[in-house]
Amino acid sequence: MKYKINLLGQRINKGDFLKKFTYFSSNYLRYILVFTQLIVISVLFFRFAIDQKILDLKDTIIQQEEIIKSVKPIIDESEIIDFKIKNIKKLIKEQDKYKNQIDYILSRFPSTVFLSSFSITDTTLSMEGLVSNPNHLQSFFNRLKREKKYSDINLSEIKKTENAFSFTLTLNNYKE
Repeated sequence: MKYKINLLGQRINKGDFLKKFTYFSSNYLRYILVFTQLIVISVLFFRFAIDQKILDLKDTIIQQEEIIKSVKPIIDESEIIDFKIKNIKKLIKEQDKYKNQIDYILSRFPSTVFLSSFSITDTTLSMEGLVSNPNHLQSFFNRLKREKKYSDINLSEIKKTENAFSFTLTLNNYKE
């Protein structure tokens, strides 16, 4: 008995290889190609969607920039007007303070007192005048002290003239 042992295996001839490649390509390679084409198409559509979003965002930014450019003068003008309104309110508040002070003093002012000067500042109201009866001036001074609308009341320079008394009255720090 004679045995033939081939350790190299069978020899592949060219026709066999071609048949196997044809069988592989016809059965499996088309699935790989279809799957690859699906991936490429989905990536392409995803890219189109991303590009469209980018374009929409650029258009939105351009529109917002145009809105800002068109509204900027109005905003600047409104800031100027707001500043002026704040200044006007401040002035009106100061004027109301002066008005309240004057109204308060004039409502309590005796009719027998004649003023020669009257001045008002932020913190001080001062007046100079003449009074024929010093009791009227004294009662006016005491009333101002009692009502405590001013933190400091100073009656000074009382001088007797021929038929009246001259005085200087200084009122500081009016409290509303």
